[in-house]
Amino acid sequence: MLTQVTENDSWDKDLKHKERLFVLHFCTDDLTFLNATASYKTVYKERDKATGQITERSNEVCEAASSRLMAKEKIKLAIAKLLSETQADLDEKNGYKLLKDLMVMADFNPADIIDSQGVLKKDLSELGELAKCVSAITPTKYGLKIDLVDRSKYMQMYLRYLNLIRPENVVEEQLKVVLMVPKAKSVEEWNEIAGEKS
Repeated sequence: MLTQVTENDSWDKDLKHKERLFVLHFCTDDLTFLNATASYKTVYKERDKATGQITERSNEVCEAASSRLMAKEKIKLAIAKLLSETQADLDEKNGYKLLKDLMVMADFNPADIIDSQGVLKKDLSELGELAKCVSAITPTKYGLKIDLVDRSKYMQMYLRYLNLIRPENVVEEQLKVVLMVPKAKSVEEWNEIAGEKS
């Protein structure tokens, strides 16, 4: 059964306390923005009843549980409504900065940051915006190991953002089709085939 959201309904209508916190983290928190697993891990913690000690759930558990939570219609509606409300109220500069960072991390070229040996091409302070794409620098016995952020993760986040604020425009990634030519056995034959195609 689908729930109809009207203009007078608040974004958190019919949400339980922890569901409301989950949606707030997913839509507004800098560290968990558009990351369901991280949002779930932040909100749903386990407490040992005997000692009162709080422990975090594993990433696998959080990923599965957040996926189930995101499938609920009331959660989807709350996220769409809160994102549209906060986007309207967001300071233009902060919104631009967040989206720009997301785009930088989704679209950077690793060759602009490290060389073929895995060494930084420039000092981090000289990399500018690209410095955000370095996730870790670890000393090893062979030198420094440079880890870069996972571009595919940020591409998915950016596409998910576009789909949430504009659900009528489904964003898809498409690969360009390259013209396939017959295999040539000699340079002359290749030149002849290339001449026919141009």
